[in-house]
Amino acid sequence: MKVRVFTADSMQNAIAQAKGALGRDAIILHTRKFRKGGLWGFFSKEEVEVTAAVDTSIATIPPQKAEPYVEEEVAVQSELASMRSLLEKVISKMPQGSEHSSVLDLLMNNDIDIKIAEQIINDLPMDYSHFDVESPELRQLLITQIQTCFKSVEGIKIPEQGRKIVAFFGPTGVGKTTTIAKLAAKFAIQDGYQIALITADTYRISAVEQLKTYSDIMGIPIHVVYAADELKAVLDSNQDKQLILIDTAGRSPHNDEQLDELTKLLHIDDVIEKYLVLSATTKYKDALDIVKKFSICIPHKVIFTKIDETRNIGTIVNLLYQFPLSLSYVTNGQNVPDDIELVDINRLTPLILRDL
Repeated sequence: MKVRVFTADSMQNAIAQAKGALGRDAIILHTRKFRKGGLWGFFSKEEVEVTAAVDTSIATIPPQKAEPYVEEEVAVQSELASMRSLLEKVISKMPQGSEHSSVLDLLMNNDIDIKIAEQIINDLPMDYSHFDVESPELRQLLITQIQTCFKSVEGIKIPEQGRKIVAFFGPTGVGKTTTIAKLAAKFAIQDGYQIALITADTYRISAVEQLKTYSDIMGIPIHVVYAADELKAVLDSNQDKQLILIDTAGRSPHNDEQLDELTKLLHIDDVIEKYLVLSATTKYKDALDIVKKFSICIPHKVIFTKIDETRNIGTIVNLLYQFPLSLSYVTNGQNVPDDIELVDINRLTPLILRDL
């Protein structure tokens, strides 16, 4: 059995190539359409891929040695049965079909990991083979299935009695301080709660000054702490506040000493609600490593920043498929307090399939 793959700009030309190279007896095993080239999904060209095969084991019977008609028919039937068995083995090792391959390509083009993409496809609630890959019906099926990984969405809930203490942590450069300023403006100015800010980001003077500038503008008290015992004292002195937001220094996920220091800080009080802050622009493998390393802090919820700075946000799907994290807020710009909102699943999931 000889198997070859041919690519052309149309199905007719691809089949013509296959017949020309393998002969008129070539059998088409598999076809798929895909897009090639372009920029960010635009100006790409549709191409067609055809997988064809020909059985090279069938020997040509010389005319002078031809067998009687009955024996010749039996030989032909035997050869056909052998070819059918061989084709079944080849097909069983190939992708499930052109529709499967096209949908898989679509999900992977949107930064969804291949294993998770396969799981999404296998869990689709109905047969999708009769839908075109660009159809609204298939898009809705995929969105509905992707939404199952969003186990819960919850923001900061301030109790009627008592207070809420929230700490934010994560790697450097993800926008923790700006995110805290946005939330402080929302709860203090828009909602009228009594709040206080605490910064433990003493590694960067600019971070302290940035948060202090925001606190001055909003008329919110701010405290700087250098150690876990200082944080405990500041929390005790702000019993009258309804909400306390704690900023921490960005930590390298590969620095165990920094992570241990952060863990001790966050566990100074069991009531602290812990938010892991990640950038949507982070590559999936890096984000996966970050979540694994920061799991030592036992985060309750996750915030994704900078969703306006990346076209594909499949990383969010990849992480939520693997970790029992609750989604919280997303940020989509630098404006304080406007560019932050609680995740709306019905608005977020369509962004994951922007290339459809």
